[in-house]
Amino acid sequence: MWSVGSGKMIGIPSLNTDTPSNKFCQGMYNSTKENIICKECYSMSMLNTFRKNCRPKFTNNSKFLSSKIHAREYLPPCPSTTGRFHSHGELINSIHLENMLNICLNQPMTTFTLWTKRKNIVNKVLKSRAKPKNLILIYSNAYVDTIVEDVPKHFDKTFNNVLEDEYVDQQNCTGQQCKNCLLCYNHSTTDTIVEKVKKY
Repeated sequence: MWSVGSGKMIGIPSLNTDTPSNKFCQGMYNSTKENIICKECYSMSMLNTFRKNCRPKFTNNSKFLSSKIHAREYLPPCPSTTGRFHSHGELINSIHLENMLNICLNQPMTTFTLWTKRKNIVNKVLKSRAKPKNLILIYSNAYVDTIVEDVPKHFDKTFNNVLEDEYVDQQNCTGQQCKNCLLCYNHSTTDTIVEKVKKY
């Protein structure tokens, strides 16, 4: 179920789901609103073209993680001390998040990160249970050139996209391999991540 990282994600495995079939992602990708980063979605582009071969595996992950809350012994273990939820995909429902939280509980010595735009799901689930200490929850800001510095409730950091010539001094996600940076994978670093928009 876990995927081996490639490109900037080399060395960090990720547990991915299928972006093109995610109704939330479909809505954001086709949004008529201005400055929505999802219109530039690398995952939607890749999985509909040269990474089509990944879709069956990611679709199976989507179904498994969002259909029911599984007994913890049946959840897929992360093969590393650092893991990412969703280098492809987005939360589907509250069941999906419940399973991810339980994966974190299974491996307390592993640091997990989850990027999501779905504050509603996070708030619903974390109203009745605690966030594992080894999970870094990153609010993925949907709007380009609007930096969110106030971290939402339950989250640890914000991730923001800006145009290349904007907020140059604040850009701190610079395209290097994540394993050599770990800005997003460490509680003690900045809580505001800023990256320039990539075109796909």
